[in-house]
Amino acid sequence: MFDTPRRSLLEFHPGLWICYLLPVLCAIAFVGYFAVDVPSFDQWVLPGLFEKTATGNLTFADLFALHNTHRILFPRLIFIGLGFLSQWNIKAELYFSLGLAIISFLGLYKLSVLANGVTHIYLFHLANLLTCILFFSLNQEWLWGFQIPIFLINFCLIFAVLIFMPSPLNHHYKFLIAAGLCAIASFSSAQGLVSWLAVIPSLISLPGNATQQRKRSLIWLLLFLLSCGLYAIGYQREPLSITLSGWERVYTFIHFWLNVLAAPIVQSPQISWLLGLVILIFFLYLLYYHSGKYWKFQTFLDASPWISLGIFSLLTSLLMSWGRVDLGANYPLTAVRYTSHSTLLLIAIVYLSIQWISEKYPSFNLPIPTLIYSFICGVLCCLVWVSSGNAIARVQTNLFYSQTAQTCLYLFPYLDSQSTFFQNSPQRCLLPLSRSTWWIQEGVESLQNIGFRNFADQLQFTDHPELNYGYIDFPINTNSPQVIQSSESLTLRGWAILPDRDQQPQLVFLSKDDQQLFFASAYVNLYSPDLADILQSDRYQQSRWTTTLPPESLPPGETQIKAWVYDPDKHQFVRLNGKVIVQITQL
Repeated sequence: MFDTPRRSLLEFHPGLWICYLLPVLCAIAFVGYFAVDVPSFDQWVLPGLFEKTATGNLTFADLFALHNTHRILFPRLIFIGLGFLSQWNIKAELYFSLGLAIISFLGLYKLSVLANGVTHIYLFHLANLLTCILFFSLNQEWLWGFQIPIFLINFCLIFAVLIFMPSPLNHHYKFLIAAGLCAIASFSSAQGLVSWLAVIPSLISLPGNATQQRKRSLIWLLLFLLSCGLYAIGYQREPLSITLSGWERVYTFIHFWLNVLAAPIVQSPQISWLLGLVILIFFLYLLYYHSGKYWKFQTFLDASPWISLGIFSLLTSLLMSWGRVDLGANYPLTAVRYTSHSTLLLIAIVYLSIQWISEKYPSFNLPIPTLIYSFICGVLCCLVWVSSGNAIARVQTNLFYSQTAQTCLYLFPYLDSQSTFFQNSPQRCLLPLSRSTWWIQEGVESLQNIGFRNFADQLQFTDHPELNYGYIDFPINTNSPQVIQSSESLTLRGWAILPDRDQQPQLVFLSKDDQQLFFASAYVNLYSPDLADILQSDRYQQSRWTTTLPPESLPPGETQIKAWVYDPDKHQFVRLNGKVIVQITQL
């Protein structure tokens, strides 16, 4: 299948394994270290599906239903399968996404062999190594199980393009397999519909006379229109969160789009749009150059898969910008999980560029273009390095809150989810799970009904522990109640420890009177060097807590507030010393 120069590209020096494996291993280590088995935000739509599946009430309408503006039929099937295999361990979803990404990269590597147009081994491996670094750059997408639709679409697109490359497989089978992959992508998320259009350059690279080409293209477009028609059934767009004026909307749209293109490597509001513009212009030039080679079949065949990937990335970024522009131009710089498809544009540029160099300088006697290309690759690697470092810093900061959310979810049966605090307070430990507490409550009920995940049950409340687990030290404990009006907030402070071990509590829970149900919580993460000195242990360096109860958190009249910590080893709640008596008066 390959000529002699292409066979030489398949010679894989053992030392290269380290270079190729390092980005993959970094992504695996990133997931292994920072992943927390706790669902968040959109994932709370899944418990209802699990319950319907377990009770035999799942229908096709449930699978086909809109999720926001997306039809995630095939991801729903995957979520259900992984949920029942793992009792909804979120890490199963993360490693499934990682597996899809690894297989997708192998598909890209195979494409680089079949559609390279490059005969120099240095450029070949430089492009593939840079692709590996870009593809496995570290960001928050690896830590959210609901990214499966994005990884699945990338997987389907890459292999739809790959299937059109020269091979002994019959052209009709190639067409059917590629169409099936695009159908899966289409009903994985809205941007998957774009795959039908993006794959057209690879489709027309199939050998055949003019009649065969027209017939294939016509059927392909009809399948695309059919997918759009099915998608439109009962379609409703989400209401706009912000209303922008005409020109303001156009400006924000363009700014948003350019930021999306640059977001995989730079998240700076000052320069991202400019870098996005450079990326766009560079790709459009390469697209113009290689499209002019259409009548040189082998040359266009080599470029067509990368053109398809680049067009897909451009179109999906346009679609995303149209749907999310009301969130602000800089939104893709903070929500980088929406920019996974943009990486494919950079990868397309990487391969189209080396094809351009190989065609312009086939003898490889002039090293200047290669040196420039190598320098740009080095700059991209540095940008990925910085971006990954920033991602690690952000995730490290959020890790504490993800872990406390996991504890909070486990103890959910002991939380009063209807309390004002757990409904509205920005300090509530449920916030990393979802902004809507009722969503969590419904999900927990479904999970308990089918026995998924473990939730606390029959825990002991120890009111008078032998050891000192901490204090409520503000307001100062007095026998007379603190008198406040119902419209006023109340701030509580104290410290909490687990005195007989290295592991320290993450949360303090507050109860009313003698209730064994908590109406509020507080994070135990404030610096307390004074406690560390007094108790002579550095493990108490961050043992202070504070929380503010919003107005109307307490009923009228007198209420006694107690504070508790959860002891996971002894499976009990232990009360802190002190109490606060509050007298709530009406206006």
